[in-house]
Parts: sequence; C-alpha cells; structure tokens
Amino acid sequence: MNKTQFIRELQRELGNDVTSRQAEHALNAVLETIARAVRRRSLVKFRGFGTFRVKRRRARIVRHPENGGRLLVHESKTMKFRPSSLLWKE
Repeated sequence: MNKTQFIRELQRELGNDVTSRQAEHALNAVLETIARAVRRRSLVKFRGFGTFRVKRRRARIVRHPENGGRLLVHESKTMKFRPSSLLWKE
C-alpha cells in the first residue's frame, strides 16, 4: 500500500465528511508529530501497536565492494519501529 492508497483508506475510515485533502493533512500531521517526538525523546510508544525509537549505529570499518579496501562508516542514527505482539493477533 502506498501513501495515496493509505489516504483513500483513511478517508473511508473517517467517513463521508472528510475530503482526501483533509485525510492527507491528518496523516502528514501524525507522521510529523511522531518524527518530532522521536527526535526529541527518542521513544514513542503506542500500546497495542508498537514503539518508535532512535537507533544509534556505531562507527565501523567495512570492506569496499569494488576494490576490497577498508572504509570507515561514521556513526549515524536511524528510526526503528518495533511492532507490538498485539498487532499480529487477529
């Protein structure tokens, strides 16, 4: 499912009063709020759904795929999602 399909599904779920533009605005607001909260606190938890957090990757040495030499990959951060076990239950 891509973003456009998700927005259509969200619009149906919210009812006839909501336009696709309003549904898109709501989705963008939720995603931006999650991203901002994770950047600030590094943990956002929704019971029954899952947890978003910042994952730090340590600096490391890797092999260059073309010449086999060594490369330093600097420390970085990424967002990680861990689904709740309740999310998988039907």
